[in-house]
Amino acid sequence: MLKLKYLLLLPLLLASALAQAEPLNGDGDTRAVAMYREAMAMLLGRNETPRSPEKAAQLFLTLAQQNWIPAQHMLGNLYLKGRGVKQDDLQAYQWLSLASRNNPRLADTLAGKRNQLRARLNGAQRQQADAWVAAWQPKSGLAMTSMN
Repeated sequence: MLKLKYLLLLPLLLASALAQAEPLNGDGDTRAVAMYREAMAMLLGRNETPRSPEKAAQLFLTLAQQNWIPAQHMLGNLYLKGRGVKQDDLQAYQWLSLASRNNPRLADTLAGKRNQLRARLNGAQRQQADAWVAAWQPKSGLAMTSMN
């Protein structure tokens, strides 16, 4: 059932990624879209790509660090569910909060999920997360182009 959910979201996520793509460096947009597609294929094990949530999470992290909002959203969800990464409410909240900060339309969609996560964090974790989001800056340049 979870796989079907991701498959149904895939066209929306890809369209969102293309629409929100920030120039990364020269042909960075094309490379970033290719990385995002590769990460989704690894996450779902489709298009003859071996299923590897761990490698998918690494690609999403690389893109999220470049300020790709759909990758920030996906990474937050991976931390929330513990897919490809150790389940971590703090990391999930931070990445979902960053995606929300960067896309007000997405913020409305994620409000309930973020509120639930925030309620599970203690006061120090909330402060840590808020400070992390406020201070966060994208990294420059794509560090990798493929995990194959």
